[in-house]
Amino acid sequence: LFNEKNNGKSLLSLIEKNYIKSAHDISLGGLITALSKMCIKGNKGIKIKKPKNLINEIEYLFAEDQGRYIIEINPKNFKEVSKILDKNSVHHEELGIIIEKEMIINEKTKVTIDELKSYNTTWLTNYMSS
Repeated sequence: LFNEKNNGKSLLSLIEKNYIKSAHDISLGGLITALSKMCIKGNKGIKIKKPKNLINEIEYLFAEDQGRYIIEINPKNFKEVSKILDKNSVHHEELGIIIEKEMIINEKTKVTIDELKSYNTTWLTNYMSS
């Protein structure tokens, strides 16, 4: 609970300083679901940079945790935001870079933002009609 509260307060501090362009919690569905929602809402893509010490890709992409957040910032503010997060003892890493039109998860997995939007709006209907 301490870490969750600390992370939330740190996020609020960054919002107050106008460093945050967008943010999303990593809860239901994990990192990949949160990133997908952000891509759909922002109509932008992302090229995900996997951490250097990645042990399990499935856990990394789908682990759920209400105490973690994805934040979008201007790259020119990365050092200052990192300094604030370090000062507050908040673990952080660069997840990727914003790109146009697609989400690139790894060498084999790419999806366009239009496909994400379509899957998001039609999957339940398609599932129920099967």
